[in-house]
Amino acid sequence: MKRLLALKTIINILFALAVIPAIFGLPFILMTAIMPDRIPFSLNGDGDKFANIHGAELIIALLAVYISYVLLVYAVYQFKKVLESFKKKRFFDEVVIVSFNQMGKAIILSWIIGTLPTVYFSLLQGKASISLGFNTSLFTLGLGFFFIVLSDVFLMAKQQKEENDLTV
Repeated sequence: MKRLLALKTIINILFALAVIPAIFGLPFILMTAIMPDRIPFSLNGDGDKFANIHGAELIIALLAVYISYVLLVYAVYQFKKVLESFKKKRFFDEVVIVSFNQMGKAIILSWIIGTLPTVYFSLLQGKASISLGFNTSLFTLGLGFFFIVLSDVFLMAKQQKEENDLTV
């Protein structure tokens, strides 16, 4: 139980820290769209993936990254709900099953939306490449599918538990 409490504390801190950029991200994007000269720092620095993007394309790319980020924050929120249920010793509760499923879908959708601007601008610049091997992008996609499968496993376990409770 100590490990669960430690994980719950870490996730609570992570969620609190992740909500801050989610709150200020949309006003920042609106500020970039309305008055780009008033931004106190450069968006087009060296090594930035948006270095050669300006105008409406920049706003759309920033919105895609923002939506992707918000979906990941939503996945962390769902994980908080799962940990709350685990703390109350409700392992096969409907909340756990639905939360795992929602987490997986949010992570996969976040991956898709977050990858689109990178792929689009890589194709536009003629620098598209495919690399094989282990990278965080495939890990993120796998993590999304893992949570969906975990949701199915918990659903089957819940059904087995209900079946066993009826036979006794």
